[in-house]
Amino acid sequence: MLQELARESAAPGWAIASMLFFLGVWLVLAVRVVRARPDALAAQARLPLADDEAASPALAAEPGHGA
Repeated sequence: MLQELARESAAPGWAIASMLFFLGVWLVLAVRVVRARPDALAAQARLPLADDEAASPALAAEPGHGA
């Protein structure tokens, strides 16, 4: 019964399509990482995070926040 249902459904096609979609996204990201310029990556690494004191000095001045 389950074998007949599996044969008649489109599940194998969806499984293959999702695997190809994952592979495509992974390959695009891998190419972007390999081709990225080191100076651009270093500039992005220096960006402040949202909860850093440099990003929001007013929040760091509130009691209970910051050092």
